[in-house]
Order: sequence, then C-alpha cells, then structure tokens
Amino acid sequence: MKTRSWTKRSVALLLAAMLMVVGAFLPGFATQTEEELQAEMRQIEQRIQAQREVVAELRAQQASQEQLLPALDEEVQALEAMVAQLQQNLNSLNQSIAALNANIQRLNADITESERQIDALHEEAEARNEQIRELQQRLMERLRQQYMNGPVSNLQLLLSSSDLSSLLTVSDFIVRQAEADAWLRTGLEGEMARLRQLQEELREQQAVYEAQRLNLQRESATLVEEMLRQRDEQVRINSQVERLSATRAEIQGIIEGLQRNSTAAQEIIRREQQAYDEAQRQVNAIINQRMNAGELGGNVQNSGQMVWPFPHHGCRITSRFGASEPFRGGAVHRGVDISIANNWRTDWRVVAALCGVIADFGFNSSMGNYVVIYHGHFPPANGRIQTVYMHFHSFAPGMSRGMTVSAGQHIGMMGNTGHSTGPHLHFQVDLINANGSRTAVDPMRFVSGAPYLQR
Repeated sequence: MKTRSWTKRSVALLLAAMLMVVGAFLPGFATQTEEELQAEMRQIEQRIQAQREVVAELRAQQASQEQLLPALDEEVQALEAMVAQLQQNLNSLNQSIAALNANIQRLNADITESERQIDALHEEAEARNEQIRELQQRLMERLRQQYMNGPVSNLQLLLSSSDLSSLLTVSDFIVRQAEADAWLRTGLEGEMARLRQLQEELREQQAVYEAQRLNLQRESATLVEEMLRQRDEQVRINSQVERLSATRAEIQGIIEGLQRNSTAAQEIIRREQQAYDEAQRQVNAIINQRMNAGELGGNVQNSGQMVWPFPHHGCRITSRFGASEPFRGGAVHRGVDISIANNWRTDWRVVAALCGVIADFGFNSSMGNYVVIYHGHFPPANGRIQTVYMHFHSFAPGMSRGMTVSAGQHIGMMGNTGHSTGPHLHFQVDLINANGSRTAVDPMRFVSGAPYLQR
C-alpha cells in the first residue's frame, strides 16, 4: 500500500511539473515563420504523445486498483455474514443460558422446599419421640410402683374384689390398660417409621435436585464459555472488517487521486491540442497564401483520373462519403474508409493519389497519423484540390513538408491511430475555395478501386 501511495504522490508531482511546462509552452505564434511553427508543432506532438502515455499509465493503475475492490468487497461481505451468524449464535446462547438459569432457580426453589419439608418432618419425629419417651416413663413408673408394693399379680387383684361387679371392673381395667399401652406404642412406632420413610424419600429427591442443579450449572458454564469465545471471535472479525474497510477506503482514495491526475493530464492534452490547432491554423494560412501566390505547387500538373491510394487486392470500402458516423455523434463522413478483409499487416502501403506537394503531415488526436497533399488545379474537379490520408501506422521514410511526390508514390502504412475502430485508411478529397476554405467532395467521383476492391 505504501508503494501505491508513493506512485500517487509521484504522478501528482509529475503532472504539476507538466502543467508548469505547458504554461511555459503556450506561445504566441503571430511572428513565427512556417518552419518555426512546424517545429513547434512537432514539439507539441511529442508532448501530447507523452501526456497520452501518462493518461494510459494512470488508467492502467486505476484499472489495477479497481480490480482489487471486488475481492475486498466479497471478503468484507463474507466476514459481515460471519459476524451476523455469530450474533445469531450469541442470541441463541443467551436464550439457552437464560433458560438454564430459570431451571436452576426452579431447582433451588424445589431444594429449599424439600429442606423445609425435611425440617418439618424432623420436628414431627421429635414430637413423636417425646410421646414415646413419655409412654415409656409411665410404663416405667407403673413397674416401679408394682415393685415397691411387692409382686401383685392380676390374679390377686381379681381375688381382692368384693363382688362380681368389682371383679368385672378390675378385669376390664387391666385389659383396657394393656391394650391402650400396646396400641399407643404400636401407633407411635408406626408413625416413626412413616416419618423416617418420608425423610428418606425427601433426601433422595433432594439428592436428585442437587445432581440436576449441578448438571445445569455445568451446562450453563459451558455455554457461557462458548458465548465468550464467540464474542472474542466476533471482535476479531469486526477488527478484520475494519481493517479491510480501511484498505478499501485507501484504495478508493488512490483511485480518486488517479482520476484527478488523469483529468489533469487530459486538460494538459486539451491545452496542447489548442496550441497545436492554432499553429496548424497559422501554417494552413501561410500555405494558402503561398498557394494563392503560386509559390507552392506551381509546377504541379494533374489531369485525368486519380490513382487508387491503397493498391492491394481484396480491400473493401467500409464507409462511404456522406455516411453518418455514430461514434462521432452522427457527423457526416467526409471521405471513404478503405480496409483489407483479412490478414491486415503493418506493411500495407498507402500511395499518393496524384502528384503534388506535402502540405502537412503529423499526428492529430482525431486523424491519428495523417498526410495532406496539395495538388493544385485538377480539371475533373474544376478547381484546386488537396487529398487527405488518415490513421497511418507510420510515415514513409524521408517525409517532409514541401517535398514533391508523384502519383503512386509510397507515403505511409495503413494503421489504426486516432479515432479509429480498426485498421483502415481514411481517404478524403477537399476542394479549395477561392477564400482558402475547404469543401470535402466524394473521392469516388475521381477514382476507381478496380481491380483492387473485393467483389
């Protein structure tokens, strides 16, 4: 990331320096000669080409940075989905822990209740023990009295009765007393056994409750530990999301900086092109003056038919004169476009359609590499004409302004420079009016592609 930041700063400084250079190279052309203007145009062409290379490099860097964004966005989305899933897990764990705590509270209440019941049973058992002790004391007291009074049997008590009624009363008393003592002792012992059984059952139930509570507490501790682990994972992933978001913001900042730098470079190209167009306008004005004065092309003699400018079999016309050009906003086509059907090569030669003088050649953002040839008076056109050849791959060796070329002479190679949708030659014929303005006319009025055109 530091390298990208350094590239961003270095390109920005380079562009700032270029802007200052451009400001220094926006001259006034009023007092310059044609040769000085043409030299200046060549320098401008070089600077424009340098700026185009800067723009291409900036766009390549921008594309490289933009390619990083989808993967980052995908990773962030995946991490955010993980965070959302972790949050759902945490919510579920919280609910489970809350349910376990509720169960633990219920078991605590049950254990408390069982302890209360055990305490109550213990108190009741103590009361029964007290009754048994009292009964035992009465029996012991009776036995003690019998011992103190001597051994008196039930038979003696009966024999001591004065009458039958007394005998029956004593006998009934003895039986009832024995039965009452036996019943009371048996009842108390049974009640004690029942209380001991209830206590044992409550202790067993309490042990079950204690075991359940222990299991729930262990399970709750496990869930709490898992919840803390998932919270730590959530924090870790959120930190990763923040880091990736910061990286994305940095990349987006780099992209925006590259866009600004590209816009600045394009502004440089626009200003350079304005300077070039102004120089071109003044050169054309000088050439027009020379042509009007007979200083240029005075010895050029042209009559008859033009030579086909792309003498290669299998070529075809892909756009005719007057056709609408969608990629130029529907502008009317000012010439004809000639291309080769198959196996295009950079060595397909283009030739001059007529003898004439090289009035201009160079590079233009729209025309690409181009050549303009002045032909003087051309009877079939009933006036002076010039021919224009655009989108060259390269120029013929030794090309210079003012040099004379003959019909059919090699002037360049077909190419794909400037505003071009594919390798082709744009061939144009301009009629030069009396005031020096140009009017494009249909080239096919003066030239035939036979036998080269594909049928």
